[in-house]
Amino acid sequence: MRVRVSLPRTKATILAGRPILAANPGGVSLPAVEALAACGADCLFIDCERTAVSVESVPMLARAAQACGMSAVVRSPSKDPAILTRYFDCGIDGLVLPQVESVEACVMLHETARAATRGREADLMLIVQIESVEGHAKLDAIAAVPGIDLILVGPNDLAHSMGFLGDTNHPELIAAVDDITLRLAAAGRAFGLPVTGHTTAHWVGRGATFLYATLETLLRPGVVAIRQAAVA
Repeated sequence: MRVRVSLPRTKATILAGRPILAANPGGVSLPAVEALAACGADCLFIDCERTAVSVESVPMLARAAQACGMSAVVRSPSKDPAILTRYFDCGIDGLVLPQVESVEACVMLHETARAATRGREADLMLIVQIESVEGHAKLDAIAAVPGIDLILVGPNDLAHSMGFLGDTNHPELIAAVDDITLRLAAAGRAFGLPVTGHTTAHWVGRGATFLYATLETLLRPGVVAIRQAAVA
């Protein structure tokens, strides 16, 4: 594995208690990576779970992000240690394990990272994602696992797990996300979740340090403003 010489900017900033912006470009586009970096994004969120990004494209995207001063974090589509090792071998700065519902999954992630880096797993950012009813139920145990740097909350999939078909405005879903984030903040655990320009201040005030946004979320306000101005 190619290991970074120093802690990536994303992890160092979060360890200092300051928020970072992780931007998901939605696919393989080097100009998008460069544009996100130029606009001030801290971390490239390479989503191999929900987009068509293959493992073969990860090294190129990671190196492009790092060359622009960003960190590169991959969300894996699998919990298979062999698959995770392939991503660690791509020179990334961190990995997100989705749909975590047990202590065992957290331990596996840490042990896999340790083996892949030959004991230098502390140079990586290891993130587990809580996005199901079962994960919520096991939150305290998951949050207590050493070696995990951050917990990412997934409101959309959590809403599906709760039977609300991805409705992130459902009152019970909002209450569940509030409960998760309040408990993580109380435990002193770094956490993050999806944000928009309208919600960022709220979540930073609640202690979120990993602010996640898709390219569409970032572009939409500007495109809408220009279209509205054009027909005014």
